[in-house]
Amino acid sequence: MQIPQSLSQHVYEACKVADTLFVLNPFLPQQNFYSQQLRALALAAEITDRHMAPGRRKVCVVGAGVSGRMVAAALCVQKVGVILVDKSQIEFSNYLNATHRELHPNIIFWPFQRPKPATDLPFLNWGQASVPEVVEALKSEWKETFARKIETVPAEVISIDRAVSPLQINLDNGGSLSADLCILATGFAAEVQFGDIKTPGYWSPGAIADQEAQIMVSGSGDGGLIDALSPILGKDVTRAAHIVATRLADKPIVEDIRAVESARRNGVLAGSKDSSDPCHFYSTVTLEPEDAAAFANMIKRKPAPHVTLLHESTTAYSFAAAPINKLLLAHFSNGTARCVSHVKGKLSRSTNGTEMIPDDGTPEQIHPPGRFDRIVVRHGAVPAALKLLTPEEGAHLKELAGQFADAAELPGYDEKRYAWKDRKIGSAGIGMKPLADSVRKALDQVSRAYGFRVSNVEIRPECFYGSAPITVTLPVSDKEKAEQAGIFPLRIGPATVDIADVAPSRGIDD
Repeated sequence: MQIPQSLSQHVYEACKVADTLFVLNPFLPQQNFYSQQLRALALAAEITDRHMAPGRRKVCVVGAGVSGRMVAAALCVQKVGVILVDKSQIEFSNYLNATHRELHPNIIFWPFQRPKPATDLPFLNWGQASVPEVVEALKSEWKETFARKIETVPAEVISIDRAVSPLQINLDNGGSLSADLCILATGFAAEVQFGDIKTPGYWSPGAIADQEAQIMVSGSGDGGLIDALSPILGKDVTRAAHIVATRLADKPIVEDIRAVESARRNGVLAGSKDSSDPCHFYSTVTLEPEDAAAFANMIKRKPAPHVTLLHESTTAYSFAAAPINKLLLAHFSNGTARCVSHVKGKLSRSTNGTEMIPDDGTPEQIHPPGRFDRIVVRHGAVPAALKLLTPEEGAHLKELAGQFADAAELPGYDEKRYAWKDRKIGSAGIGMKPLADSVRKALDQVSRAYGFRVSNVEIRPECFYGSAPITVTLPVSDKEKAEQAGIFPLRIGPATVDIADVAPSRGIDD
């Protein structure tokens, strides 16, 4: 795939603070693991072409999360010197206990992309699975492939002196580093809380209200919508979303949603992620009974709990949220499946605690506890990079996210630049065995997510730089499960996985 040059350039422009300082822009919409990885690949490619002339070949990447490791790896395979700095003493510390969340590569991009339960990247691939499983796969490949090639410094960056050349990156341990260019991939700080309401972080254990009968969720971004659905579906929100998206693939509703989402762009409110369009479509749409039945067995409690979704946005179906999450919310808000109600309004502090203030109604005391057994606040989090930028630079970064919003919609990466050839990728000479191992792990993750078993996995070199697919075999009953979920053919890394028609021969490391 050759990504349109304009999109790659827009990623670069959306992330550029100065000629020597870039931020993987946290204000861009549709932030998830996969979108961060794609943006990291595009940014690394542009930086290599524009800045890495002879004599300027040292980059400091701040933050060893998903995007930080991806941009560091992408620079490494292009033979750029990289040093990775991270303040945490524990890898991916925010995600280690998030067994209640399941990740999907691109379901948030539906219906503009076909849902795919595995990533199709040149390296650091993963399949749909719980967060700790995905993190473990990324850590394993990093250790085997990149850890020896990229120096990692366990420290916090407290300031960057840009008045000198090369840059001086000052650390909390009293030391400093020099680099020609710096990329901040620091993600987000702690989530915004409200008053005395203490909500566990999105990735923290206990974040889902899975026991209570009356629940309030405040916030209409993807985090808020998912946590309005999670008391009903648990972490199966992700699998339900994939199944619904697959079942609707050839139905008129897909074109309706595309038209609705495209039209709402015309009403985007300046300086916000909201649209003035009240979007009556989601307020009235319902799923066909046969489509709803496909995930009915995923409902965790019957009768389902009642969820009140409080939103300040024009509608509960916020323009910033993913269409698939809005469609699932509509299913449980409209018609016979109704167990979610919407209130337009806000939270407000009072002398007695916290009130819910509807735009059209009477204020209600909700904390200390009123009628709700649990209150979940999902008001977002502050980008951590702002600590290292001036207020003006932070505001400009937000403006760039709006100006180059299409940088959030990368359909893939430059396969020519990051191509596997002769059993290795790029100038760094990364071998093929780690890629084969990551494909096996991703395939295992997807098969467990959808309850089928694969065997006789045949991986040959030409699967990665030729036209031959990776082939697997499935029992008949499991093949039906995979077909219903639209799993195969499945793209993992630069290869396609499909069900074999004949017994396979031996391949790499069988």
